Amino acid sequence: MSASRLIDGPGFRVRFSNEDGYLRAHVFDGTDSQQVSIAMWTLLGEQCQLTGASRLLVLEELQETVEVGEIVPIIDAMQNAGLATVRVAFVELQDDIEGSEFGEILCLERGMAVHSFSDEGEARRWLLYGN
Repeated sequence: MSASRLIDGPGFRVRFSNEDGYLRAHVFDGTDSQQVSIAMWTLLGEQCQLTGASRLLVLEELQETVEVGEIVPIIDAMQNAGLATVRVAFVELQDDIEGSEFGEILCLERGMAVHSFSDEGEARRWLLYGN
């Protein structure tokens, strides 16, 4: 694992590390909301562009969860942040499987390569090697 860098976002923190073949982002120290999620995905997209990453592993460890009805603007933000061309493995470390799966379906409908997981090892394998 390479050296990590910590970035404070609006309402959360992200520890980034450039791994072999992907960018790893651990999002923590905050409470999830639609506004926080939009800011998070915008920051993640910026970091992918800055580092040239085409694969992103996101570990989300935020308190609370976003309501399913609030997810569409978050997916819009992901696309606007340039993540439509990035393969994204999303690991929900809390317990928001319903919201994560709904977001994944919306992303897939838009042609985005996004998959949700509850385990980092499985997410890494999918990210690097596919289904």
